[in-house]
Amino acid sequence: MVQFLSSTAARSSLRYGIPARGARLYHDESFGFRKRREFVFPDYTEEQLENRAQNAPLLRYVDSMRTHGHRAAHIDPLDLIHREEVAALNPQRYGLTDNSKKYNVNGILWSKPVDRSRGSSTQEWWTLAEITRHLRNVYVGRIAYEYMHSPSKTERLWFSHLLESESLPSAEEQPLAIIDDKAKRRIYELMARSEILDNFLQLKFPNLKRYGLEGGESMIPALDTLFSSASHGGIEHIVLGMPHRGRLNLLTDLLQYPAAGLFSKIRGGSEFPEELGAEGDVLSHLVASPTLNYGASNPIKVSLLPNPSHLEAVNPVALGKTRAKQYSLLKTSPKDCELGDKVMCVQLHGDASFSGQGVVMEGLGLSNLPHFTTGGTVHLVVDIGYTTPASGARSSLYCSDVGKMINTPVLHVNGDYPEGMPWPPLSWRSLTFVTFVRCWGMHASTFLFPPQLMTKRPFRHNELDLPSITQPLMYEQIGARLSVPKIYEQKMMVRLP
Repeated sequence: MVQFLSSTAARSSLRYGIPARGARLYHDESFGFRKRREFVFPDYTEEQLENRAQNAPLLRYVDSMRTHGHRAAHIDPLDLIHREEVAALNPQRYGLTDNSKKYNVNGILWSKPVDRSRGSSTQEWWTLAEITRHLRNVYVGRIAYEYMHSPSKTERLWFSHLLESESLPSAEEQPLAIIDDKAKRRIYELMARSEILDNFLQLKFPNLKRYGLEGGESMIPALDTLFSSASHGGIEHIVLGMPHRGRLNLLTDLLQYPAAGLFSKIRGGSEFPEELGAEGDVLSHLVASPTLNYGASNPIKVSLLPNPSHLEAVNPVALGKTRAKQYSLLKTSPKDCELGDKVMCVQLHGDASFSGQGVVMEGLGLSNLPHFTTGGTVHLVVDIGYTTPASGARSSLYCSDVGKMINTPVLHVNGDYPEGMPWPPLSWRSLTFVTFVRCWGMHASTFLFPPQLMTKRPFRHNELDLPSITQPLMYEQIGARLSVPKIYEQKMMVRLP
């Protein structure tokens, strides 16, 4: 065991196996060791285990939907991803041929909260057609889920219960975020403001490399929901690291950066007062640290870190600042306060850099070690779909597959649908809320949870590119489509009485 001693005499005493007075063990709390809070999902009852054995073909079918449903989900806004028919999703492959036959789904398919699903004689009979329809609605929609690769039975059960029963596992927890009219209006306002900014800058400054958010506007309401959930969950500070893509949109839309200051910077001014004599940084590296009020007991401070031009280099800086702030707050917090309870790290990525930069894997490799963890990090990967097809850019199916090196669950979201799914309450907005609950609730404060937002940009890497030269068919489709805010606006108008 490694030990740190306060004197030469103390070090010599250890040669004889006698710990010296004042010696500090490597794994004591003064050196950052925090035992992770444990949560164990309720196991199957005897009746459920017996039913699983009796209906083994149905169990195999349900587990295949959970495992392979993402391969058939509609997550590409342009539907350009070639997806072969997934044979594992066909119930006939498991000998299930009669759609009218009823099966007891107790212990196989979740339909109720945990505390109401564990009766000794609980039985719920569904036809095969009802089971198939429910599973396809959950796993083959506009959000794809990958969580069955996790070695943790608790984590697999938690996710399957959440997705299939449309409720959190414990009745004591908060309900899922509901998409009411107020929330829909908020989603539209945030995306519309982002689009207006991009259109204005393109009109007034056509030669400006602004790295706009066209096609990825859903990122703004997703972060808004995350910030709100964190604030109501007791988080006091968010440390945010992100690249240049959508930075100006986020600064002016959510982080209260003054538009006048942005325009002054574009025209060659400095973000610092003249009396300081500082020149400042480039436009795509601007920062802000506002205090946001979401109606919680305490406001939440969001610190957007300076962005180095080398993508992903800000990741370890964000992690280090998060851990340092948490340790500072732990000194004045109750004893049951742990890492991740007061400060949250949020990182935004592009698809190419997330799968291509080694610093991403280095950070993941340290993420769950007791002397490096921050209590969990929320990663949002905005897949802007560069002109290079995925088949020529990486060897994995998804850019977020690098997260599987630590067995993290992954969401893949169609960026054209800000609400995410056609059936409430499991929407993009509510799943962002669930992301916070999963990382910072009672379940596992150190799990990584990276949603991947699939989008398509009209201007590619920057506004001076001509992507139609290398990808004419793709950009013919993009040019014929409405923007994400316009699509959502039309849907909201249809819903009006």
